[in-house]
This record gives sequence, C-alpha cells and structure tokens, in this order.
Amino acid sequence: MSRKTAALGIGILVCFSLTLAGVGREIRIPDDIPVVGTVLIAEEFVGITAEEEEVPLEFPVWPGDRGLRPATWFTTRVEAHPGDVLTLAPGSYDIEIWIFTDGVTLRTDPKAGDLAWIRGTVEIDADGVLIERIGVTDSNDSSGSGHGFEVDRGRVNSLTLRACRAEGNRWTGIHIMGATGVIDELRVENCWLIDNGMDGMDASTMKRLVVYGCTITGNGWDQANGVGVRIGHGVEQVEMWDNVIEGNRSADVYRRE
Repeated sequence: MSRKTAALGIGILVCFSLTLAGVGREIRIPDDIPVVGTVLIAEEFVGITAEEEEVPLEFPVWPGDRGLRPATWFTTRVEAHPGDVLTLAPGSYDIEIWIFTDGVTLRTDPKAGDLAWIRGTVEIDADGVLIERIGVTDSNDSSGSGHGFEVDRGRVNSLTLRACRAEGNRWTGIHIMGATGVIDELRVENCWLIDNGMDGMDASTMKRLVVYGCTITGNGWDQANGVGVRIGHGVEQVEMWDNVIEGNRSADVYRRE
C-alpha cells in the first residue's frame, strides 16, 4: 500500500498513553488526543535489545525498508489495548490510520448525529476489531492508497464494519490486502459503499462473508470493470440480504468462478 509521509515533517511526533492495566478504556479524540498526519494505534512502540537499549518497534507499513516502518515514522502514536474504545468527535480528519491492537473499537461518538470522516485510508492490521459509524473518503494526497478501509488478511481473523460509509474513494471502499492468510469472518452491516472509483468492496480468501442492510451504489466511475461487490477466489460462504446493490458500472455483484 502506497503511503504518504507525514506532511507536517519528521520533527513532529505525538505519542499518547491512556491505559489502565486490565481495563478497557474510552479514548476520546480529539478531546484526549489531537490526532494529526499518520496515526499508529498499537499496544507498545519501543522494544529492548539484548544490550538493554531501547529501539523503536517496526510495523508492516509499505513502502519502507523491508516493508517496515519504525514507530517513529508515524506523526501520532496512540497506545491502546484490547477492549479499548477510540471515540472520535464528528467532523473531518485529514489523517491515515493503522490499527495494530486486537479487540479495539473505533467509532464516531454515539451521541453525535454526524459522522467522523477520515480523509484517507483506515487500515486494519489486528484481529477482532469493530469499526462503527466511521466515514472514509479520498485524501487530497494522491500518493495514498486510494482505498477506504483496508483489511490485512494476514493479521485479521474477524472484523465487523457497522454503519460505516466508504464514499468517493479513488479505488475500493473496502479492500482486502495481504499475500497470505485466511479471514474467518468479515461482517459488513448497514454500511454505505457509494461512488468509489473501483469497487464498493472486494472479498477474497475468507471462510464467511456477511453483508446485510447495506447500500452499494454508483461504484466504478474510474474503472470500467468496477463493481458493487467483488467476490474473488477462496470465499467459502457468502450471506447477503436486505441490501440495495444497484447502478454499479460493470456489475452489481460479481463472483469469480
């Protein structure tokens, strides 16, 4: 996945820790944490060498040396642990997010009527994550991936996207990435995948795909083979109901034989 470097420069690094051992916490953004630039969500950022020296941990973010980026590459680092809930205030955020902590929730404040919109990619590199009422739309930076939500099948066994919007992205609204791995279950519930340049969503190498209550329309404006839902190789079980899937350029639902 092509990534932009931090527009604010390498001299800016924001690191926050709002954790309590054994207890899931709510982390409110931007009240508790003002996020900017490239955002890393992980449990820790520093490792200890055999010589007892601290070194930044590396994360699989391409491009980078060996496909890895040190924690210090990210503009904002948010320490989160399984069970934590990251709650975003509604509004627009010109950021990109990588989630490496299992079992966290990323959501718009449930008391807000409007969504939090990420103008860039949200990449999920962790298992058991819930994304709820988050919008993703294309970044102004053309060097980004152009996808809305990216799911690393090498690190994700289960993922739920609920009441999210992927709208106006240059490529695919929900995109599966990674050279290896099998997703046990991907659930897409009551989401809007609208007017993306390639597909509304794609799916490959997973045991179970569940899509219900979704509106998937107008995708493929930039690619003649763009579809609403693309079901690729290795998808064992597909459950789709109560969806509106229409008006996509090449096909509404395409399944590879």
